[in-house]
Amino acid sequence: MKRLIPILMLFTVACTTEHLPRDPERLVVEGWIDSGGEPVVMVTSPVTATEVPQGVDDLAQHMYYKAYVTVLDENTGQEVTLTARKDSRYLPPLIYTTDEMKGVPGHRYTLKVMYGNRVAKASALIPEPVPLEDVIVSKSVQSDTMYVVTAYFDDPSGYHRFFTMVEGKNTMYLPSVLSGQSATNRAGAVSVMRGWDIYDTRRMPLYRLGETVRIKFCAVEEIIWQYWDCFDAISTIGTNGFFPISANPPTNMTGAYGYWAGYGATYATVTVK
Repeated sequence: MKRLIPILMLFTVACTTEHLPRDPERLVVEGWIDSGGEPVVMVTSPVTATEVPQGVDDLAQHMYYKAYVTVLDENTGQEVTLTARKDSRYLPPLIYTTDEMKGVPGHRYTLKVMYGNRVAKASALIPEPVPLEDVIVSKSVQSDTMYVVTAYFDDPSGYHRFFTMVEGKNTMYLPSVLSGQSATNRAGAVSVMRGWDIYDTRRMPLYRLGETVRIKFCAVEEIIWQYWDCFDAISTIGTNGFFPISANPPTNMTGAYGYWAGYGATYATVTVK
């Protein structure tokens, strides 16, 4: 199946085609560790934007199957080696992970990726998770058939990010576009938009009757919030010629494009009724 795919790995490179990678051999690393969850890391080479449609199968040439990936818990000294596994839930469908480590709030984790003579490193803290006080569903004022999911929480000093997964439609948690604005609101009500899905060309941010939505609410470090804030800009106004995005996205990686995030995660599930 052929289609133009602006995959997440392309977003880690730059906020505009003027800043596409000049080093095609540079590593691209996307990784995270949730509180209570295993580390997940994807290692690829940069995907250059072209006018020729690219399909999912075209991405196979960008995946690195033999990278050496380790994660160190700086608080305990535990270091684990991650193993490459094929996993169709993710794109690209190859992840590095392990069952030997679980993320702990308040701990800092160092990621190291080696491939050939290239080395990438990053350090990330898992903040304390913030509870959701409530999640409600209401009918959209813009449409009689669409619904809004609103989350309530109280955290006057932190940075946050929402991810969503619609049961039966998504296979992983997807970044909820513009939901990162909660960091500037600091507290109160946030509309949790549908996660950004590369397979959904209609980009419908609201929800339909009968859909069951899983919400992943993450406390994050400021640098990770800044990264996803840039993602929001690309996803919403970056394709508008009147509002060009001219800054490279912030990152905590050295030696690679991408990010390594610690997520203090809280979960909720709501059915649109």
